[in-house]
Order: sequence, then structure tokens, then C-alpha cells
Amino acid sequence: MDVLSYWCAVELFSPQNWRDDQLIALSSSRNDDHRVSVAEQERLPWDGIHADLLIGPVDNERRSYTNLYNDLQSRKIYRLQTDMYARLTKPFSFAEDTENWLRAQAAKSRLDEQTITGLLGETNRLWLEVAEQPGPLPAGTELTDSMVSRLLQVVEKLSAKANRSGSACAVYRKDYDRRFARRPVHQAVKPGESSEQQEGVGRQNRWLRHERFRIAVGLSQRVVTNALLKAAKLVRELSPAEETAQDEVLQELAHRQSKSAGGPSAVASLMEFCVGDDGCLVPRSLMLSQYAKAVSCLFNHEGWPDCPAGWPHIEVFDDTESKLKSEFNRLAGEDSGDEAGRPMYKAGPVGRYEIESLIEHVADRMGLDDRAVSSSPLFARADGSPLIRDYVNCHLEASSESLNGEMMDSFFLEDLEDLYQNGPEIFSEPVRQYLSIGHPRRFNLQKDPEGHLVGDFTEPAGMPFGRWPSASNQFQSTGQQLAINQIRAALEGYGSSSLLGVNGPPGTGKTTLLKDVVAEIIVARARRLAGFSRPQDIFTSRRLARATS
Repeated sequence: MDVLSYWCAVELFSPQNWRDDQLIALSSSRNDDHRVSVAEQERLPWDGIHADLLIGPVDNERRSYTNLYNDLQSRKIYRLQTDMYARLTKPFSFAEDTENWLRAQAAKSRLDEQTITGLLGETNRLWLEVAEQPGPLPAGTELTDSMVSRLLQVVEKLSAKANRSGSACAVYRKDYDRRFARRPVHQAVKPGESSEQQEGVGRQNRWLRHERFRIAVGLSQRVVTNALLKAAKLVRELSPAEETAQDEVLQELAHRQSKSAGGPSAVASLMEFCVGDDGCLVPRSLMLSQYAKAVSCLFNHEGWPDCPAGWPHIEVFDDTESKLKSEFNRLAGEDSGDEAGRPMYKAGPVGRYEIESLIEHVADRMGLDDRAVSSSPLFARADGSPLIRDYVNCHLEASSESLNGEMMDSFFLEDLEDLYQNGPEIFSEPVRQYLSIGHPRRFNLQKDPEGHLVGDFTEPAGMPFGRWPSASNQFQSTGQQLAINQIRAALEGYGSSSLLGVNGPPGTGKTTLLKDVVAEIIVARARRLAGFSRPQDIFTSRRLARATS
């Protein structure tokens, strides 16, 4: 269990890195590593978004929303533009648009003046029932579900009178900042259908769906790594071999960071939350990373150089996490009538100040504020705080169906914690071997130009007897043969370990290698069977006791 606890701790401090550089600057200070400043990104991604709604007849609704929108560009009867609160950004004249379309259809549809006048009177009465005011709707008027439904009904009626085939259709387009969305979002309006994603009781504009921007708040892994190294030295002095191994790891980390220059290098998430394209927080979207809890345990542990068993104990944050999520949901408009708790800031559309306030509040509750971090014996003034305040990561979510968000922590963490909670009795033999395996000396074959190490492992005497059926001129590379020979040695019990790993990029022959391993196992079994004179000699007799109830 101590070994498993160790691996849990390792994975807690092995989070997922940010994979892109869609950054939003929060403060006026420029960050040279990421080349981002308020001047370059003055508008937030959810500022100034409009929905361009087209309503008219189409021949075939079973097409992509993009194709329907493009078709309606020439066939529309009504065009309306709203902001993300479904408020008109331009005046809309129902009577004028209706008359213009009818007169455009008059010649080919044989509509006389009397028919046009009658249709205008009838449709104007239908529209007035939902618009509740004569004349054009001014900018700022909310476009309700009943208005959109009525426009679709009118399109059906007008299309029938004008002998236009097809059905009424409404599709809108939203254009986003290209840094956060590569292409516009198109959506068809389906009256009468409600969505659980449309928040708020009694909303009158469910026709307008809201996309979500996922915001990630960062922690510097460089600062955390330096703190971990300092903690390791406090716990015990490293041996020369351990110092060498540590230097190798640090060199590898430095190499990886240098390769990612110009992008967000070695940044992981403290938390994530969503902001709708209307600028409002999305309820139930706040998620804290396990990594953030482990980092807090690292800086707030008061017992250094002693390190308790099972550390870090991130379960101490369960109650804090629950309270933070409740506060966040209340601020996002959920349970708005509940007066319990102190709000972090006023609810409503969020800007840079509100995001900064949220970061500071969560950091304070998680013990990652400047006061707590600077009080730690692991704090280094040259490194500063692990909390990144100058910018956040942002991207438009591809789907609005789930609030689970991106994976912030290690892929293996959940499985390891499940093993730790349920005890070693559920361990399979490979898991037991993997968790208890020693760490033998590592050899860099590239630093063996004479090939002595490779030669020892690829001697003809160690070659397998079996091979997967293939052309005689298609043979394994030296690296593949080395791995096969090592696996064969493990299977026959004279290798250094019975559990081996083979790593390599896609297309480098791992599956081909595995086929030869399978072939060798089959041939080895056949060779053993061939050593018996009679088939019955393969089996051994053993008396079994009868089971009693």
C-alpha cells in the first residue's frame, strides 16, 4: 500500500498541460512568455456577439444547418438580428418584409392586388397578437419564442398561397472571434422544444441557444516542480545516483519547455468554469483540479521535513470544494433566492474584474493565495506564486451537452485511487509487479556507439524459434528484435523482470513486434508438446475432494 500511495502522489502531481494558447489577458501587465496583453485582446470573446436569424421556406429540411442557412440567404422572407439576450439590434418591420416578399412572388405565383391586400391584413393581425404593438419593432425589443413561432406559421401560410413547395424553416448564424472558433455556429430553431441547457425559469427566448466558453485558470508547473525538489531535500539528502537521476529529469523537462517556446509551457489548471456567449456564468460548470489540491497540500504542510503516510491528503478539501461550487452556482443564477453565504461578487455578465475576483476568492479558500504560499518553507521569492493571475485559457466548447469539461488531471489517477481505496486484494498480478518493480540502472543505447549492449541482447543464441508468417525479406529491425528477445527471456524466466513495456510512436512496428511474440509462444508450446511420447503424458493425475454443502 505504501508503494501505491507513492504512485497516487506521483500522479496527483502529474496533471494535463494546457494544449493551446487561446489566452485572455486579465491584467495590464504584459507576459513576455505568452505575448499577450490587454491592448491586443481588449474585447472578451463573448462581447458583441449577434445572432443573424433567417426565416423562410426551404425544399428540404434534412440538411446541415450551414446549408439551410445558405439556402435561406436567397429564399428568406424575414431577417432579424439579435444580441445574446434575444434583443433586436436593428428595427424589424413585419408588414414591410411581408409585403416585399409577396410582391416579389406576384408575377410567378399569379397573386393579384386583392389577394396580396387580403394576405397582408390577415398576417398583420396574426403578428399583432404576439407583437402586442403596431408598427416596426424597435431595436432593444426582446424576440420571444411566440414571435418566432408566429413568423414560422406566417411563412407556411404565405408559401401555400404563393404555391411555393417545401416547409417553413428558421436558422441563425453566430460569428465568434476566430481565435476561439474557427468557423461560425449555425443552429436551426425548433419551436416547442426546450433544452435543459437553457438556464433560467420562465425564459421567453428559448429559441436562442447559448454556446459556452470554457475558462481555465493556470498553475505554473515550474514553480511547483521547484517546490517539490526543495521538499525532497528537506525530507532526506539524495544519494549521488539520485542526484544524477534528478538532473536527467530536469534536463528533459527543460528540453520539453524549450520545444514549446512561444506557447503556454508547463501550465496546468487550478480550476475550470464556463461563461455563456451571453457573458453569464454557467451554473454547475465549476470544477477544481486534484492537482490544485495537491499543490495546496505541498505549500501548506506545516510538518516539513516530516512527510506523513498517504500524503498529500487532498480529501481535506472536499467540504471546501462543495461550498465553492454552491457559491458559484448561486452567482450563476441558480437558487438566486437563497440568501445564505456571502457572494464573491455581483451576479450578471462577467468581465475581467469579475474573473480576477473569482480567481482570488478560490485561491484564498484553497490556500493558494500569496499569504499562504509565501509562508511556506518551500516558497522561493525568485519563483513567486504558482498561481497565474495575468491570463486565463479560453476556448469555445464543441458541444453544449456536457459540463464535465476537459481532463485536468492524470489519466491514471482515478484508477489508482480506486485501487488505493479498495485495498491490495483486488490487484491483478501484472499490477502487483508494476507497483512493486525495482528501478534498475538505465542505459542509453545511443551512448553505446560500439553496440556492446545491443550486441549482448541480440546474440543468435537468444533468437526466437517462431516468427509470424511474412515475406522472407521483411524482417525485424534491431530495436524490434532486441525487444522480442527481452520478452522471450522474461517468458522463459531468466529475464530481469516478467513485466516489460515497449514504447514507440505510431507506425514504428509495435504491433508487428507483438505478432512475432505470439508466434514464438505458439512455437515454444509446440516444442514442449513434441517432447512427450504419448498425448496422455501431457496431463497429470490428481485426486479432487468432493465438495460438501
